[in-house]
Amino acid sequence: MARTLGELTTEARTIFNETDANNSHVSNSELYVWANEAYRYILTKTKDLPKQETDLTAATGDISVSTSTLTVDEAYLLHPTTGDYYNLEVVDLSYLKNISGSWLSTDADEPKYLVRKDTFSFYLYPQPSTDFVGQNIRTYGLQFPADMTTSSDTPSKLPINLQDALPHYMAYRAFSKLEQQARAITELELFRSMVRGQIDISTVGSNSGQTWRVTETLEDY
Repeated sequence: MARTLGELTTEARTIFNETDANNSHVSNSELYVWANEAYRYILTKTKDLPKQETDLTAATGDISVSTSTLTVDEAYLLHPTTGDYYNLEVVDLSYLKNISGSWLSTDADEPKYLVRKDTFSFYLYPQPSTDFVGQNIRTYGLQFPADMTTSSDTPSKLPINLQDALPHYMAYRAFSKLEQQARAITELELFRSMVRGQIDISTVGSNSGQTWRVTETLEDY
């Protein structure tokens, strides 16, 4: 069962020994911010999270995606004639420029590429002919979750063992604020070791075509 932000906060407070939020050097709002920092950090350190499925609509010009989008790793376009989805190669704009210097003036046709133009917009290449406009594009990729803001929110995109790591990061930030650097370092190392612990589990799963692989470099903090 996913752990709530309230539960994670209570555990963090126990670690840095300030269990009364009304008599503390650290506010719950600060702890919530740090919990979200840890949540996003773990997500960005993974290579193969369970992917989120999202539907877009084929159109001429730019196609906007959610501002929570981190990656679009796979894309499929519904063919108007066959009624089947076919694969679009996901590329960036520099790749498109290399394969087609005249990409801006190419005739509309059956799209082959979904091109990431900037942070939150994509472009079909070739631009879709009339029969492709309005067809569904199904994408799979990583999206950041909304921030946890209330005690009942959960870091639901993380397996339970990584949810358990969040209080140690929160305690690390609290001890840093309290200028207890030795204890801060201990909690940071506990956080890192728990994230590293996912590597052994995840690499096997990823190598067998499943999900969850974590990068080996965790020294950003």
